[in-house]
Amino acid sequence: MNRLLFLLFISIPICSFGQIENKWQPDSIYANRQVKKKFVYMNSPKDLSEIIEFDRTGKRIRSTKYSASYNRKTRKRKRIEKIKLFRYNNKNQMIKIIDSVGQDSTTFKYETNGKLISSRKNLGSFVYETSYSYQPYESKTTRRNDSIVIYQKTKEHEKDFYVKRFYGYYFEPKLKKVVDTTNGIPNTTAYKDYSDLEKFKDDKTITNFFNNKGQLIKSDINSIFMNDRINEYELTYKYYKNGLLNGIRGYVSRYFKYEFWE
Repeated sequence: MNRLLFLLFISIPICSFGQIENKWQPDSIYANRQVKKKFVYMNSPKDLSEIIEFDRTGKRIRSTKYSASYNRKTRKRKRIEKIKLFRYNNKNQMIKIIDSVGQDSTTFKYETNGKLISSRKNLGSFVYETSYSYQPYESKTTRRNDSIVIYQKTKEHEKDFYVKRFYGYYFEPKLKKVVDTTNGIPNTTAYKDYSDLEKFKDDKTITNFFNNKGQLIKSDINSIFMNDRINEYELTYKYYKNGLLNGIRGYVSRYFKYEFWE
């Protein structure tokens, strides 16, 4: 009987399959309600995922992300995975996001009129460059290997804020097999061939529904990923009486709590 041993697996980028959520609200909402901290919970209202801190003007200044947990035991042993710090210029424009050990960073550039025009994200050994355009508002993110584009995704928005489509492509090394024999037993080993890349296309369409207050209350997502795989799901959004987002129910549920400046 053949034995199949996988040494390496094809990795699917997180953005190629998963939830396209509008989990943020406009900055003015946090400023007007004097939000000091935002607590994010994943899957369960007890499973803390992230704490975002704001200054008194509503600007994000720090984000602390925690390890994932799957049950009560792992929830008690949650650890800090990453801390991000947010930096601003004298015009209160966010110009940089850095992690606490300096491995990852994102820098932002603006036009003289104050509009964001580009950003550059260093994620380990990868560099992602994003350009922004307006009327309509959209962003395009690209990663290159030398001069070759190996990742490109475009994000479209409506009402100048909410995501309504996310599409593009990326390349992954092909998974190949080598068959040999050990002690008379055939073995098949799978590996990634980085010299032979395969192109995958993704396209997520998000149909958003708003209430008479302009709040997003539901999103219907049609996701086509890895060329032809289809996933459809619905997200519903709930709010506190003060207008802050309470939770998102759907593919992966999220819950939010807040602490306020006095």
